[in-house]
Amino acid sequence: MRKGWIICLLTVTAMLGGCNQMGVQQNAGSDFEQVRDQFAKQRAYEFYGRTKLLTDNSSNANIVNFSGRKDEGSVYMNVKRSVPEENRVDSLSLLDQGKQLYAKTDGDQDWRLSVSSEAALRQEMENWNPASAFAQMDEMKKSVIPITKNLRTDQAGIRVVLDSAKLKSWLGAQLQAQTGSHIQSVSPGEKLHKPSQKLAMSLSKGDWQEPPQGTRIQSAGNANIQEIIDQMDLEAEYTIMYQKSTKLPTSMLMSIRSQYDYNNQLVQEHTQVETYLQNYGLAKKSDRSLSPVPSDRKR
Repeated sequence: MRKGWIICLLTVTAMLGGCNQMGVQQNAGSDFEQVRDQFAKQRAYEFYGRTKLLTDNSSNANIVNFSGRKDEGSVYMNVKRSVPEENRVDSLSLLDQGKQLYAKTDGDQDWRLSVSSEAALRQEMENWNPASAFAQMDEMKKSVIPITKNLRTDQAGIRVVLDSAKLKSWLGAQLQAQTGSHIQSVSPGEKLHKPSQKLAMSLSKGDWQEPPQGTRIQSAGNANIQEIIDQMDLEAEYTIMYQKSTKLPTSMLMSIRSQYDYNNQLVQEHTQVETYLQNYGLAKKSDRSLSPVPSDRKR
């Protein structure tokens, strides 16, 4: 009889524990939805961040640094990409006004429209735009877990784990988008833009379709690329910190790990993307540098 009571008690305890865990997960999911919705309502904010490559015992090398702001219906962004093998940093400014995307590089004095590179430039914008990160989480989230340790009294946090299958599909689509019909319409003297990536995968640098250079993985064809993606181990999650009172995010950390075989060699990569958000509601419409050039001067 006593043994029966013990079994019954253990069963009830396990059921209560499962219910409690399910409730925590549901509450975290609700918190994510509130943070997402509050962020989407914001008409102005600023953001900045960087990527860190944590591969092969590297010293947290910065791959991309970015900063920008949203003002009403426009999003401005500056992207700086390190090119350590050439000892230089490339700078690119982007201005997204919805239907039109303008770009400006180090050598440009005016904003310009680039039809041939528009897909790549929009991909670059989406890689670092916080709004795109929330859209990605909303579409690919597998689970949402609350953060309870090391928090300030006015701070809360959640972890959003992404679905690996959906992430693979998205990665494949991005890589395929880098080789499309738009490449055949390059204007004379215009250089195609190759978007930098936030993914932990050497093949995603945008230049994998070119002949190999050194030890970088670039020469695989489209079919091989998709096969590698299908067989790779890929996991990613976002850590979002936000203010309890406003439900507005103050920082996001995306962590991506991948493992795949290439030419009978195991490749392991780990990338982190840090994004910080601030100055909600402070638009800067008076900045004339963000006004595109007149239509007769566009290139």
